Amino acid sequence: MRHIGLHQPPPDAAWITKANQLLAQLGAAPDAATRNAIIDANSAVWGDIKQWLLSLSHHKCWFSEAKDCFSHWDVEHYRPKKSARDADGTEHEGYWWLAFDWRNLRICGNAGNRKKGTYFPLRAGCPRCAAHGDLRHEDPQLLDPVDPDDPALISFNLEGRAIPAPHVTEGWEKSRVEYSVERYNLDFPPLMDKRKAVWANCWEQIQRYLTELRRYHADVTNGIARESYKQALRALREMICDDKELSAVARACVLSSGDSRVIGILQST
Repeated sequence: MRHIGLHQPPPDAAWITKANQLLAQLGAAPDAATRNAIIDANSAVWGDIKQWLLSLSHHKCWFSEAKDCFSHWDVEHYRPKKSARDADGTEHEGYWWLAFDWRNLRICGNAGNRKKGTYFPLRAGCPRCAAHGDLRHEDPQLLDPVDPDDPALISFNLEGRAIPAPHVTEGWEKSRVEYSVERYNLDFPPLMDKRKAVWANCWEQIQRYLTELRRYHADVTNGIARESYKQALRALREMICDDKELSAVARACVLSSGDSRVIGILQST
């Protein structure tokens, strides 16, 4: 998971106008059944900005960072639109007033979106917002790639598993990662296989860099060693760029090396 800067230039003005009109209809609807009918009748509206949403993530799923092994893309509502379920399945009214709000939309491969469904649990004791309430009062259990602090909570290992980052020791933060891995289906087997391949490639480049750097330091006239370690550096920098698939896995691999020279690559990319 990488942070997605959602507050960039907004979607097309015509789309926002249409979405605002639908939100006004929802606000004027007399009951939940009428609201749900409006939402269902206009479900194609979210697809109209799918390409805009994809452009924000370099055409990757916002949750898994996968391009093709997490199935086709869904436009997913972070806060569910018609009903919202706690972790134990208890249902609450959904966030219907956000149904056509582009700031509540995310891109998710359907392998994750179908598993998430309408689940949206909050921290125990945390109030759930009523219509048009202040969402800052909520403390969601699901990680959100739009929140700049959330992607740093999740990391990966050489087996391809999504895990809490090494610095995550506080109970609530750890439970957020573990629940998000389960609910977003982030250990989907094809996705894990792809992560393992990225990790192995990254680790190979790290070892090549360190080996060739030692050779060059032992003989500064060894131009072949100098070029070899620079090639490895270029490969590593490319793997951790945010437009690359599973770049967060490569970043986790770099951090796992424990070598300050290798970790320094993250500061130059």
